[in-house]
Amino acid sequence: MGMFDTVTFRYRMPDSETESEYQTKDLDSECAFYEISTEGRLLRWSDDTDEVIDTGFDGCNTVCARQCYHLYFNQGLLEWIEACSQGDKRWPFDPARFMADQNGISCRE
Repeated sequence: MGMFDTVTFRYRMPDSETESEYQTKDLDSECAFYEISTEGRLLRWSDDTDEVIDTGFDGCNTVCARQCYHLYFNQGLLEWIEACSQGDKRWPFDPARFMADQNGISCRE
């Protein structure tokens, strides 16, 4: 079993998937925790504080839970989402698809 990082993605995927915790091996694979911000930036949670660091990630990050997705970042911002099960069909990232937690507020903000 390999190591992976966890990415919290609190957006409804374009194919209506509502999972919020995904695994990826495309980052540091150090069992680190990441989150996609409401602006579409990939943030890394610090191990010893509640501080988040903007990674400025650029490129493709594949995340998997029940389904797998390619998240495409350009200059630190998420631009496109591709559902692996649907070939090369891409959707633009839509911040309006943000899912609040059960209390109606965004998590960890």
